[in-house]
Amino acid sequence: MTERLSLAKTWRLKAAATGGLCLAAMVITGIALGDRVPPLDSWIVDHLYSRPETTPAMIATVISGAGTLAGLVLLLAAASRLVWRRGSRLLPRHGLLLVACLATVALQAAFRRAGPPVTSQDWTYPSGHVTVLAALAVTAFVISLELTAAWRVTVLIGGMTTLAAVAASRVTLGEHYLVDVVAALFATVGAGLLAVAALNLRPRRRVLG
Repeated sequence: MTERLSLAKTWRLKAAATGGLCLAAMVITGIALGDRVPPLDSWIVDHLYSRPETTPAMIATVISGAGTLAGLVLLLAAASRLVWRRGSRLLPRHGLLLVACLATVALQAAFRRAGPPVTSQDWTYPSGHVTVLAALAVTAFVISLELTAAWRVTVLIGGMTTLAAVAASRVTLGEHYLVDVVAALFATVGAGLLAVAALNLRPRRRVLG
């Protein structure tokens, strides 16, 4: 029992430390950049921007909207499976995890960083769109830790694929710089890990199905 408690405490400390580092990296990068645009972001805007009403822009717009819907479906599927197998006891804590991840979008107000000039977006660091999707994906994955390996792999691959597609769509539409979407990932994962540690969401046991 003592060894088990020690392992749980160590796991929580590691999760909190990793989460803190992710958030710190995002904040330090934002402060260091200020209003400057990284060379890679300038190149992306000059060469990969999809102008409105073009085919690439329409495809990117569909991906951007459908990706968020897919993330929501993934979360609801994992949550439904967990409730069916183990009841709703853990769901309030998973709800708090989701809220903690979503709250990182408020960091936009702290940095007030302008987006690409092609669309004249304000307060784009970190990306709000990617933050929402990442919050759904992180919460779905934490829920899947209570399920089988098949669920964990499905949620992980589905979440990562959707995040990559949506992040790329936001960049090619000129709504965000690449640094904005990467910052959203770091902030959301960081807040998620801190919340997981605080809420003690480390899985106790795995169930079938």
